[in-house]
Amino acid sequence: MVESQCSTLPFFGIIRVSGDDRAAFLHNQLSNDVNHLPIGSACLATYNSPKGRVLANVLVLNRGHDILLVTAADLCDALLKRLRLFVLRSQVVLEKMPDWAVAGCCSVDETDPQIPGQAQHVLATEQQQDVWCITLPNGNIMMLGNTASLPAYTEKNALMWYCHQIQNGQPWINAASSETCVAQMLNQHLLGAIHFKKGCYPGQEIIARAQYRGQVKRGLVLVDAAGILQDGEAIFNDQQEEVGIIINQAPQANGSLGLAVMKYGAIGLPLHTASHVLLSCKFFFFNQPEGAA
Repeated sequence: MVESQCSTLPFFGIIRVSGDDRAAFLHNQLSNDVNHLPIGSACLATYNSPKGRVLANVLVLNRGHDILLVTAADLCDALLKRLRLFVLRSQVVLEKMPDWAVAGCCSVDETDPQIPGQAQHVLATEQQQDVWCITLPNGNIMMLGNTASLPAYTEKNALMWYCHQIQNGQPWINAASSETCVAQMLNQHLLGAIHFKKGCYPGQEIIARAQYRGQVKRGLVLVDAAGILQDGEAIFNDQQEEVGIIINQAPQANGSLGLAVMKYGAIGLPLHTASHVLLSCKFFFFNQPEGAA
């Protein structure tokens, strides 16, 4: 991936977790199997409320001497505060990394989005000097390192990366959408962020019930609008009933491209936000379940 396709991504922040009990602590808090994450490897995971709603989704990197969590920058303080409540007597230290940042390199693959046949619980990871390069399920690269070691921010390249995430169904929860969706509504089970055999964590019973009893009534959709959408914006039908929420959005030449979580039964109906009509909606990776409307 040539550097001209890369950019620092201001959307993200990094939390460092150190101490002898770091892996066991995170294993009990996150939805993926952190205990068995090999040194030098990464995975996706969610951090959920007791009601099974996603507070944040994270990229987890095991560096051996510590573990890094990448999540939306506007969630880092809230995530730190909540995680610290559960440290108790564990040998764990949680802190932000203000001198580190996240950069992205966009995949050049223009084919239709495809989810791997099996969920990827461990992501391909490579250390290049002081920078960690992690390949996401959609082929995009996330780079973690000291700010001075990463590609500079360029609006065009950052927007390209965000758009590719949206087009390939890779949502990132931020402050505007935190605690609005169960993990399956965000396709986290397909992206490898949930390990259904790892044991208990906050929200685990709700997420397992949704998986095995098919109780999820909403799914992830790609939407576009003639105007500028906003993260966290509600979606309504023509009876003014709330049927969904915008998770991520990116400006386009003629409006916005967005990821939304929406009721299955709303597809095909006239839909709008408070200020814009939605021009199209397309579900990602799976068909509407029988009776889900």
